Amino acid sequence: MNARTLKLMVVVATLALGTATAAELASSHPRQWLQPAKGGVATAAVVSKLTAVYGPLTSDANWYVGSYVCLACHQEYTGWRETKHNQALRQPRPEYSLIPGKGVVADYDKNGIDDFQQGLDFNTISSVFDKYKPNAPKLSFESGKYYITIGSLKMPVVFTQGGTGSWKQRFGVRIPVSDLPSGLSAEIYMSPIQYNEATGRYVLYNDKNWYDPTTNQPKWAAGVTSAQLASHGGTYSKKCIGCHATGIRELGQTATGEWLYRGWIAAVYDPADPGVFDYDGDGNADLVNIGCESCHGPGLEHVLAGGAQSKIVNPAKLSTQEANEVCGQCHIRVESVPNGTHEWPYNDATKKSWIPGSGEPLSNYYKDAGGYWPDGQSSKQHHQQFEDLYRSSKPTFQFHPVRCTECHDPHVNTANKNQIVERIVSDNVTIPTQNDNNTLCLACHATHGPFSSITKEQVADLEANIDHIENVVSAHSHHPYGPDRKMGLSRCSKCHMPTIAVTAEAYDIHSHTFEVIPPEKTLAFQDKGGMPNACAVSCHATKVNSFGLGLDPSLGTWNEKFDRDLASALMKYYGPNGLWWQKTLSAGQ
Repeated sequence: MNARTLKLMVVVATLALGTATAAELASSHPRQWLQPAKGGVATAAVVSKLTAVYGPLTSDANWYVGSYVCLACHQEYTGWRETKHNQALRQPRPEYSLIPGKGVVADYDKNGIDDFQQGLDFNTISSVFDKYKPNAPKLSFESGKYYITIGSLKMPVVFTQGGTGSWKQRFGVRIPVSDLPSGLSAEIYMSPIQYNEATGRYVLYNDKNWYDPTTNQPKWAAGVTSAQLASHGGTYSKKCIGCHATGIRELGQTATGEWLYRGWIAAVYDPADPGVFDYDGDGNADLVNIGCESCHGPGLEHVLAGGAQSKIVNPAKLSTQEANEVCGQCHIRVESVPNGTHEWPYNDATKKSWIPGSGEPLSNYYKDAGGYWPDGQSSKQHHQQFEDLYRSSKPTFQFHPVRCTECHDPHVNTANKNQIVERIVSDNVTIPTQNDNNTLCLACHATHGPFSSITKEQVADLEANIDHIENVVSAHSHHPYGPDRKMGLSRCSKCHMPTIAVTAEAYDIHSHTFEVIPPEKTLAFQDKGGMPNACAVSCHATKVNSFGLGLDPSLGTWNEKFDRDLASALMKYYGPNGLWWQKTLSAGQ
């Protein structure tokens, strides 16, 4: 028996504890919760325990075991615990207050106390909720629990979404009801409160789900029934959970019409991890968030087969299309098929999710529901990177089909923002990479096209070759070179990946079409409100008054006189007869 097989037996032994309590299964020590009882546990005992929990086991069961089971052997990937994939949904706990990625981060007045523990009452301050006074939300904290009160309803916060230090935090609540034994809704509903981290301000989030748009009064009051809540538009299990959980065990509606997701049970986990909690209210911690099996497929057979590689999916061994679909299953804005019931790839008729490595095209499970600028190509809303990518030539380029994981590391928070890889090995040269100094792009683009005179070795030793690289890139960009400065002059992504989409504040998400959106598009769609162009949104509208037109720091609509005048000025350099780059829109662009 080799050491790896022995480790897998350890995992199986631990997994056999199945329905034990969290205290029995776990400890705050980062490894202790993975230690087994003395002696081995027969596979039959494991099957018996899992059968008791889930029902009959079949040889082809697509069952999920959870990332903590995976980490028992694959310890080199423990950094996944600190990624946004694992930290999206979290049970709010006071010990993690104001810790990004762990707890409630909302602190509008920056006094060092989270707004729930402070008892923020939106009826007493001026905010986006002013029109809903005296029934604006009230935040509170009692006996270790977080609450939101709207009108006569005091609702426990089941989880927070986001709050990882980058964009926003939202709050999922259960609503007190009069017709269920628990006294609370079966479903979790997203509150109308969103806290934006970059600005420290609150914004409305689908407030019409909570307030009557005519009277501004709360839609729901004490005595509401779960049947009445079935019409609530903020149902999380119906709209969102498919991309915020590792696998779907059950998904359907209760007898009264509420949607309810039942998660796979977390048999092994660290109780100090707020990202493992009881989502569905059945008393068991669930496999919420994006874990190993979200990308590698269900892991039960892999564990029971002693770690056999044939029993698990390795995206690195898939085709470029299949590997990108692993990311695309969630970095996409879609409706399920055939009925459009859910907002992730899913077959409503068969109640089946797409599984990585299944051989089925992801496209069989969705229809596009993306939010786009008037050109119908440039994303206006977030989580649309997969559609963006496949509007470019990169993933289908015959000499080098590009994968998402060439630029992003799914397993760990790197030293770069957005999990951008720290190094790329290209032509046997190891190149340290960053977005802001252009090495991320030059690691592949050096020796080709406009950068044919830059070698991979020169990119790897950036400091020693910066003068040469500066001259070559500036000849291409027609701008001075300062990519790592605040303005980002001649930074590849400033032109090829402008921030034109929104997740929290406007223009905080990069385009992934890699198109340098031309100024002509701003003018071509004036009757539809216009749209941003790369030159304006990245620099000339907000940072540099190059043409004597002033600045437009608000970047609201794109059909004002300033927008038209700036686009016309920019077209002299980038347009049909551009002095620097000639670009003419074709039909459909």
